Amino acid sequence: MTASLTPPLACEALSLAYDRAQILDQLDLTIPEGRISVLVGANGCGKSTLLKSIARLLRPSHGRVMLSGRDIHRLRGAEVARKLAILPQGPVAPEGLSVEYLVRQGRYPHQNWRQQWTEEDETRVARALADTQLTELAARPVDALSGGQRQRAWIAMALAQNTGILLLDEPTTYLDLAHQIEILDLIYELNRQEGTTILMVLHDLNLAARYADELIAIREGRLHVQGAPEEVMTPAMLKEVFGLTCDVIADPLSGTPMCIPHGGGRRLSGAR
Repeated sequence: MTASLTPPLACEALSLAYDRAQILDQLDLTIPEGRISVLVGANGCGKSTLLKSIARLLRPSHGRVMLSGRDIHRLRGAEVARKLAILPQGPVAPEGLSVEYLVRQGRYPHQNWRQQWTEEDETRVARALADTQLTELAARPVDALSGGQRQRAWIAMALAQNTGILLLDEPTTYLDLAHQIEILDLIYELNRQEGTTILMVLHDLNLAARYADELIAIREGRLHVQGAPEEVMTPAMLKEVFGLTCDVIADPLSGTPMCIPHGGGRRLSGAR
């Protein structure tokens, strides 16, 4: 796959404030096409705010977000929704809504008064259910699913939307480790098979380093460093961004950087 000269997403001097409190401050960022990019940073640094701003859910006080070279706030909502899908943190479906009906919502940006539900819509929904291994659960209410199944249902809705860009705000929140790996494996396969440009927020630094092609560290509303995990995940970055003293070693399975934090505790102190 040959990457376009125009990046799919870019932020230019992006600033955003809540009640006069500056959240993003003159942030410049380019998201590489067809790659998995992961936003990391301390709580309150602006990661989720940045994702919402990129998704056109928040209007910046200064600067702009560029979607395929065009100011996203100058585009119509339906046009944006055909190019970009977002899965917010902790989405909630109406009580009793079935998995299939939730996934069908992803096709609504492709509807208009001249074109209603089509065979392609049916095909996209069926494929999204199959790709997330939810075909046999299609009739089940979303609120009756396990945490991992529920998250797969929301991802299936985003897949049915059939966009080239997918934004995910902490897609593994509240999931146990097994389900975290399940969801991240699904996202990884989506990227590798479809070439979808993925930008997500993750808290777990070691999982971020394992699955990301590009790590983006945010510090106090600004881009601190961006690059391959091997370049970004260093003891110096972890100290500067998280205020944490760490060793960084190679993950014995993936070879990607692994953060080993220092600290007190019985085992480190040698106490019995």
